Amino acid sequence: MANVKLSKSKIAIIIVAAVLFILLAAGGIYCVATEQSPASAVTSMFSNEEKLIGKWQSQKAPGMSAYVFYDDGTYDSYLSTVNFTGEYTVKGNKLTLTNPKTSGEVVYKYKVKGKVLTLTLIEDGKETDEHKFDSVKELKMKTLADLIGDAVSDNNTTTQKAE
Repeated sequence: MANVKLSKSKIAIIIVAAVLFILLAAGGIYCVATEQSPASAVTSMFSNEEKLIGKWQSQKAPGMSAYVFYDDGTYDSYLSTVNFTGEYTVKGNKLTLTNPKTSGEVVYKYKVKGKVLTLTLIEDGKETDEHKFDSVKELKMKTLADLIGDAVSDNNTTTQKAE
């Protein structure tokens, strides 16, 4: 058998290559397990679930839509003054909301940047509607009477402009 001697630099290169291979393989396994792209996986490493916890009010429809996420994995969803409760799980950058009463499940891609939560609905594996929510200390939900009053006020304003 030939006596093979490797220089220290060749040994170092082999070790570095082996470590890189192991890291790439582990990253690939992680992406498959969490069902996300490598870019999303890297992004989700720098965002964590703790940023999600708190009160969030819709930017598009303040007073109409809001979420409250608790650190025990539960949430409250508000549509005006109607409240729905459920459980949530976070896997990478995916947020899954589950309603235990109906066994309904909704999946979002989520991102928290500063005091803004962005939820992008995922249906049939495709990203669809995007909704933004502001972090708030207190929810200011509108009652049915408030909504009717707003509609009447808007109608009066439109009627006055038309005259």
